[in-house]
Amino acid sequence: MDKKGTYIIAGILILAVLGFIVISFQKSVLDTNPQTDTQSVASTSEWENTPAEIIATVKTVITAKHAYRNSEHIVAGEVPLPTACDILSTTAVVSTDKKQILIQFVSTIKTGDKCPSDITPVRFKVLAKADKNAVISATLNGRPITLNLIEAGANENLDNFELYIKG
Repeated sequence: MDKKGTYIIAGILILAVLGFIVISFQKSVLDTNPQTDTQSVASTSEWENTPAEIIATVKTVITAKHAYRNSEHIVAGEVPLPTACDILSTTAVVSTDKKQILIQFVSTIKTGDKCPSDITPVRFKVLAKADKNAVISATLNGRPITLNLIEAGANENLDNFELYIKG
């Protein structure tokens, strides 16, 4: 092999090593400076190790099953609450023209109880008589949330449902 070929191979190796160093440096900078996005979306299944203070700044997505049976909308699912002592109440408010449904989730904590800050899923089921094509929206403690509705099967029992969705 002549000297020219040796220099070409050495140059290619040096460029490869430099490229590797640049990529490693950029990755370490990105890892030490994570972006803080207070409007990021958290799925209900991703809350298990999240402190309650952070949950308040995250846009909530609640996934639930939906069915329309006998002129009534049925929405059933789970809401992650900050502690096992939290209590969930749900209310469905139907507009006068029956074209909109607002599901209001309100969580309150039992006073006097000492509870660990473990995210606890709480099941809910709410019924609302409205038009078949009514628009359904939701709030959690007065804040708008995203409601991800999955249509239930024709014979699916929404008193005993599964929300484990592949995807």
